[in-house]
Amino acid sequence: LVYPRLQPGADATNILLTGTAFPYTRDWFRYVVYNDPNWDPATLTVKDMAYSSDLNPFDIATWKGDLSGVKDRGTKILHYHGLQDPIISSDNSARYYNHVSRTMGLTSAQLDEFYRYFRISGMNHCSGGPGATFIGNKPAAVAGYEAEGNVLSAIVHWVEDGIAPESILGTAYVNGTKDAGVAFTRKHCKYPTRNVYSGSGDPNIPESWNCV
Repeated sequence: LVYPRLQPGADATNILLTGTAFPYTRDWFRYVVYNDPNWDPATLTVKDMAYSSDLNPFDIATWKGDLSGVKDRGTKILHYHGLQDPIISSDNSARYYNHVSRTMGLTSAQLDEFYRYFRISGMNHCSGGPGATFIGNKPAAVAGYEAEGNVLSAIVHWVEDGIAPESILGTAYVNGTKDAGVAFTRKHCKYPTRNVYSGSGDPNIPESWNCV
C-alpha cells in the first residue's frame, strides 16, 4: 500500500517532511523486508514497494475489504482519524472505508449498521492539535463521559443499547488546557459528510455548522 499525500497543513509539525527517510520505513525495509542493515532508502522504487506488499511479512497487511465476519457476529466499528495527522495520511482512512464499501457492495447507509467513520478536523496523530480534539479517546482528552462527546461511551452505547452515533461532539480548550476554559465545540460528522459553516451564527458553537 502506497499512502496518499498528507492533508494540507498536516505537514506543519515537520515530522515526515524533514529531508530524511522516516526511520520506521527505513528500518522496516532494512530489517524485515530485505534483512540488510546497509539497505539505502535513497534507492527506494515502486519495485521495492510491490515486493514488500507481496511479501507481506507476518501477515501484517491491514487492507482486508471484506468485513462480513465482523458484521455477522454483531461487532461494531467506530473509526476516527485526525485530519491534521502528520504521520498517517487521513486520506487513507477514507480510502479504506470506500474499499470496504466496494468490496462488500454496501452503501454508506448499509455500512452504518456496523461501521461508522468520523473525520476529526484539527486533530494530530490520534489526539492533540488545534481542533476540537477532546473526544474521550484517551484519559487526557476527556471533556465528558456522555456518549455524545466521548467515543468510548459512544461505542458502548451503540453495542449495549443499539443507539449508534450520528456525530461526535469534540471540545477545544484555550491553549489546550481544561483549566483555561472552553475555546469552542464542534460536532464531527459521520463520513462521507463533512462539517460546513452555515454562514451565520457563532462559529464556536456546533449549532452554526452542518454535516453535508
